[in-house]
Amino acid sequence: MTVAVRGRALVDAASWHAPTGAITALVGPNGAGKSTMLRAIAGVLPERARRGGAVLLDGAALAGPGALPPRERARRVALVEQTADAVPQLTAREAVRLGRTPHHRMLGFSLGDERLVEAALADAGAAGLADRPLGELSGGELQRVHVARALAQQPRLLLLDEPTNHLDVAWQLELLQLVRRLAADRPVVMTVHDLALAATHADRVVLVDRGRVVAEGVPDAVLTPERIRAVYGVEAEIDAAPGGVAIRYRRMEP
Repeated sequence: MTVAVRGRALVDAASWHAPTGAITALVGPNGAGKSTMLRAIAGVLPERARRGGAVLLDGAALAGPGALPPRERARRVALVEQTADAVPQLTAREAVRLGRTPHHRMLGFSLGDERLVEAALADAGAAGLADRPLGELSGGELQRVHVARALAQQPRLLLLDEPTNHLDVAWQLELLQLVRRLAADRPVVMTVHDLALAATHADRVVLVDRGRVVAEGVPDAVLTPERIRAVYGVEAEIDAAPGGVAIRYRRMEP
């Protein structure tokens, strides 16, 4: 996968794999190209972006030669962005209902669709927000609604850009438990800034720097002090325990 804007490569011949049944975390410094990768997979890059390579899901091309039509891709791939647009007047339920749009043409929404919408709201912890306008919601509440809309879409591939952003600690854990359940029968890819969170909750980690994949594999093989030093420019001490991973950072000595 390659993405360039005005001659500058944001993603440079990046190649990696996200298996079904696993949570894959994309990690790397700000500007490394993580969000651009997700947007390229979902097909929502701006028109001025030049693309190269191919993205395959179950053998079907999401991008590149022979790519699926946008509507068919939208049935298979859902993206939750960090700063997703929100129409203030829409209620949370109406916003989540939009997740069913790729599955319909002219017949409108069925009773089955409405059941999926209610289930998605409940799974994302947003059932109590269903009748509230988006313009009245906090950042964390909006994040839950955006996740619910993706769940209502019933995607084959779920992409999450900083999914724990704006969420308090309790809801971060709830969301990560939900992501774990969803990953049982589909690939889930999420960008993460917190390396300890990635090491604790992801099955695979893809480390990205300046648009290139530095390493990919299981967390403890990818997130080593040596690689963290080379990519982030800090020293790291990593403590692994049964309950999770703790990482302490300090500036490199001059």
